[in-house]
Amino acid sequence: MEAAKLLCQRLSTLRQEATFVDLVGKTKQYEDRYNLQWPPQQARTSKTPVRFRHTTEKEDKELGDKEDDVVLKFEDSRVRARNVLYDTLPVLVHGNGPTKLQMNYLGNYIPNSWTFETGCTVCDQDLLPLASLQEPPMVFIAVFIPQPTPFVSVFFERLLKLRYPKERLRLYIYNKESHHERDVSSFLKNHGHLYHGVQTVGPDPDLDLATARDQAIYVCRKDVSCDYFFNLDVEVVLKNEDTLKILLELNLPLVAPMITRAGRLWSNFWGALSVDGFYARSEDYVDVVQGRRQGLWNVPYVSSVYLLKGSLLRNQLQDLSLYQEPGVDPDMAFCQTLRNREIFMFVTNLQTFGRILSTENYRTEHLHNDLWEIFHNPVDWEERYLHPNYSRVLKDQMESPCPDVYWFPVLSDVACDHIVEEMEHHGKWSGGGNRDQRIQGGYENVPTIDIHMNQVNFQREWQQFLLEYVAPVTEKMYPGYYTRAQFDLAFVVRYKPDEQPSLRPHHDASTFTINLALNHVGKDFQGGGCRFIRYDCAVTSPRKGWALMHPGRLTHYHEGLPTTHGVRYIAVTFVDP
Repeated sequence: MEAAKLLCQRLSTLRQEATFVDLVGKTKQYEDRYNLQWPPQQARTSKTPVRFRHTTEKEDKELGDKEDDVVLKFEDSRVRARNVLYDTLPVLVHGNGPTKLQMNYLGNYIPNSWTFETGCTVCDQDLLPLASLQEPPMVFIAVFIPQPTPFVSVFFERLLKLRYPKERLRLYIYNKESHHERDVSSFLKNHGHLYHGVQTVGPDPDLDLATARDQAIYVCRKDVSCDYFFNLDVEVVLKNEDTLKILLELNLPLVAPMITRAGRLWSNFWGALSVDGFYARSEDYVDVVQGRRQGLWNVPYVSSVYLLKGSLLRNQLQDLSLYQEPGVDPDMAFCQTLRNREIFMFVTNLQTFGRILSTENYRTEHLHNDLWEIFHNPVDWEERYLHPNYSRVLKDQMESPCPDVYWFPVLSDVACDHIVEEMEHHGKWSGGGNRDQRIQGGYENVPTIDIHMNQVNFQREWQQFLLEYVAPVTEKMYPGYYTRAQFDLAFVVRYKPDEQPSLRPHHDASTFTINLALNHVGKDFQGGGCRFIRYDCAVTSPRKGWALMHPGRLTHYHEGLPTTHGVRYIAVTFVDP
């Protein structure tokens, strides 16, 4: 069985090649070399004859229609193909036409490319250590902003943090949205000079995404110094700062880092295709996405973020429009072109690279629209807007400056700034009088100059914030009380010496109150604070992003101390009225 053994060794290397191999010709070579014959004749000299079974064109089509008939059989430290239709374990599997995609899938495992015992055995083959090069490759990074997208400013912050020499990076930025022009301009103004070159396109609502992608490809293709093309869509959250280095060292024609949508099975690759060329779930898809199988996977489709060798664009893909195909979107057209040109696409999940944002429900009518993303992109909202020390709140000893008053960090400086700027941008501050048509009954006993959260349509998001990040603190510090974070009044108050410097003593119409400082004492204003009269206890140095939590009725009669200079902002919520 030496022939079969060598065949398996040869098959294990095919997945590393940049083109498909037609195994019909290879089979004939092995027949001649090892004196093998097709049935019904037996090999002339072999004591253990190797039998080959030719399939008809009709049977090939049937196999293409019934790929489930060939499955993986995992054995000790090796993997074999099992034909469940004939209950056989072939040593050679050959496919043509659409079955080549199934062959690529099988090649991810057979005979020992990946096993449960060893993991990936080929992931360290043919690597290109960047340290061994005289200078790093020149990488053309193409950034695409085709639709309104949350956290674009954060995207550019992460782009800047990629650990790769900036002088070996060229930027191409396509921006279709005038809404994001401020983010693009700010990034280029502050950091554009660091890069080898920068080219921007847009905002141009008439330039479609497919054309923009082809234009970027064209620029890299015509520049012989462009060693790699790195596609990076703006909805990609690239958390791994070494992503570019990792992909380069894999030394593959095209490779994508696996990214997923938080809490979902959605990712930037497909494990299989349906008969009509759309998404189909491969048997291993869930295990790969959830990290139970880690390796380097030959797949039929990638999107959003991938690294492509520039030499491919000047050879196999020269003078081609890669993203234009009637009836399909640009990414599908691109992958279809690569499959037709027999160029393998790989995705790696050997490291954690990041995630991809949800853009479907992004709103652009506000000044800081990212504040509204707490439902649709909660992980990114938390990273942007939660105080960096919040995670310690439920673990450490809580600060209690006054009896039954608790003080804890909850919002980041950016969150505080965005809330204040959003309110000032809205601009419809109350007059501070007792007559107030915004509240039930139209009369306010203890009025302030404020804007209610519902005036800027932020009440649902604010309640979600309270449920997620304030309610757990409430349950810890007031045992036995469980809140649903209901409120009638949630508002931002503005204190100014020449407008409303202080607030007279009062009780709050709440079970408990959250009083959240939105700017810095000593820097943005002087004075201010809150005094609890019954306990003769005052908090006079409110910390930006920190919340005071205290009972509202009966016991905690309190007043707002005078602001003597500057402007003080606080966010107040009367919880469970």
